[in-house]
Amino acid sequence: MNKSRFDSFVSLGIRNSIQSNSEIKRIKLFNAFCYCWYVTAVILLLNYLIKTPILYLNVVVHFLQLMVIILAQYLHAKGKYETARFMFAMMLIVNSFVFGNFLKKGQLLEFYLILAPAVSLVLTDNKKINYSIFTLALLCFAIPNSFFKHYATINFYSPALVCLFILFYILTNYFKKQNEKTENLLKVERDKVIADKVLLEEQRNKLDKLNEFKSHFFVNFSHEIRTPLTLIQGNASRINLKGSVEENQEKINLINNQIQLIQGIISDIINLSKIDSNEFTIDAKMVSLQPFLKKHYVEFKEVFQKKEIQFNLKMNIPEISVFIDEDLMSKSINNLLSNALKFTPKRGIVEIEVLLEKDLIIAIKDSGIGIPKYDLDKVFDRFFQSKNDITKSQGSGIGLSFTQNIVEAHQFEISLSSVPNEATIFSITIPEKAIEYCATKAKMSTISTKKSIPKEMCVYKSNTLNRSVLIVEDNLQMRNYLKEVLENYQITEAENGQEAIEILQKQSFDIVITDYMMPVLDGEGLVVKIKELELKTPIIVLTARSDQEGKLNMLRLGIDGYLNKPFIEEELHLMIKKSLQSLDILQLFETTLATEEKESLSVFANKFNLELNELIYTHMHSSTFGVEDIALHLSISKSTLNRKTKAILGQTTQELIMEARFQKAKTLLLENPYATKKEIAESIGITNATYFFSKLNERFGNLI
Repeated sequence: MNKSRFDSFVSLGIRNSIQSNSEIKRIKLFNAFCYCWYVTAVILLLNYLIKTPILYLNVVVHFLQLMVIILAQYLHAKGKYETARFMFAMMLIVNSFVFGNFLKKGQLLEFYLILAPAVSLVLTDNKKINYSIFTLALLCFAIPNSFFKHYATINFYSPALVCLFILFYILTNYFKKQNEKTENLLKVERDKVIADKVLLEEQRNKLDKLNEFKSHFFVNFSHEIRTPLTLIQGNASRINLKGSVEENQEKINLINNQIQLIQGIISDIINLSKIDSNEFTIDAKMVSLQPFLKKHYVEFKEVFQKKEIQFNLKMNIPEISVFIDEDLMSKSINNLLSNALKFTPKRGIVEIEVLLEKDLIIAIKDSGIGIPKYDLDKVFDRFFQSKNDITKSQGSGIGLSFTQNIVEAHQFEISLSSVPNEATIFSITIPEKAIEYCATKAKMSTISTKKSIPKEMCVYKSNTLNRSVLIVEDNLQMRNYLKEVLENYQITEAENGQEAIEILQKQSFDIVITDYMMPVLDGEGLVVKIKELELKTPIIVLTARSDQEGKLNMLRLGIDGYLNKPFIEEELHLMIKKSLQSLDILQLFETTLATEEKESLSVFANKFNLELNELIYTHMHSSTFGVEDIALHLSISKSTLNRKTKAILGQTTQELIMEARFQKAKTLLLENPYATKKEIAESIGITNATYFFSKLNERFGNLI
């Protein structure tokens, strides 16, 4: 009998998993006692049946006892634990009494009565049952011999034998108590281990979240800094020192704006450190509310218009002044308006509404994507960002935390309500004590600026229109800068990957230049979509991301170039030139195809790809195998082979061979982690194992 089946037999009668360990042990022990009785009874029955003469009375008694034990186990399995265990202990007494005094007289079977109280102690904590079984067993042990005279020389009621009986009971009870103490100690230790495990798991989850927040913060922070740096570097290099001030003023203004943006980001971080070190103070004074809010309205009006968002200012209140730190409160309002701008789509509505009852409420409302209910209580936490398509590419997660600190430092309140995809409202409540009414009443006013709807995409034609470029970038000023850098190209703009896909489905381009981190659909998603559309348009990625993983993800998708911001303009031009040359080769190759091949270019490419890969994987183990062997096998020149593979597969033949060896090496490492570098290198035709594995780690990260 295997272990699992035996365990199921002895577990008969366990009702549920919430029973104590002690009770489960008693259940298993009772079943084990019953099975031992069955085996003993069967052996004795067979022994009596084969004897001559057959001991029929013994057979009947054993059979009846067997039936009683079966009944006891059945009751036990049904949950009648106390009844079943009492029956079992009683059968021990009856069995010893009957056989010791009638069926097997004079064989000292009376001493088996000592077992009944011990078994009762082990199986139950019910003191009434234990004392009853002990008393009955002691009486059945001590009294019968004085009547039946089975033993002339033994007095079962003598103090020595009675003490032996009692001592065995006491010892059993002692070991039972010790076992219970050990069980309790083990339970305490087990509960402590479980509690520690839960605590460790919670701490691990917190650390994982902290690491995620940290990584997300630094990636986004890098993006926030590198984009302004790119614009500063690019526009500074394009300032014409011999030109007039008017010619350079726009570039100077843009540089100043980007410097202010960087200063603002750094200032926020410095202010957060001041908050942590209790050095954060406010310099409050009475500030006229209407001009204060109108200033912010004017500053943001143009950017809302450019994004086609209706921006309103509603102030149906008398002229009042509020006791605030104007500079810090401006930062709070700017943060809230920037959030509204970021999360509100085109044709949405954002408004500043001021209400005055007893207290003053400044509410900033937007019709943007909203905040999920489960994130509402965390939005003011430092570095927290609700997971959506926009926060993946923008923000650092410190703006709202800083805003809350500013508002609470004034002893004001800030609250939030949001319905996803409908409305989000941030409300700053200024108490009556911080408000001062002016002598004259201002007119109640509502200011609204509605957007003019521009075309879905704008095409900027340069001096020469021989090449078309699609720029995919969510930063307007970066797009303007790239248009200047690429002034000799026909430029089309898209704000995100989704908009770019819609444009690409209607219009073809010579090259696509895209940012990595964008809302709605990021650069990686855009590249995947372009590949799914089977477009051969070269793709160059410009990004503020500096991590190796992001770069490798893009390169694996088959892009033509990857540049970090800030970049050198000439480097971008060279990369574009190289990508366009590859496109020309592809187009030239297509012109050389027969009509049938042109009609089934996709099928032809797949066939060529399969033939080439089969050839590479068949011969890659040879260290002498290379491009020349493939060209010879296909009966074409080496230059034609490279042109063909580059045009169809986007890689040179040597790159395909190396990638196949990379993939094979990775598979071998996963199958046998203990294989040496030399063994793996030899199996894929590599002679310089050290160099190959350094490139392998660059390809897949730290694989070994």
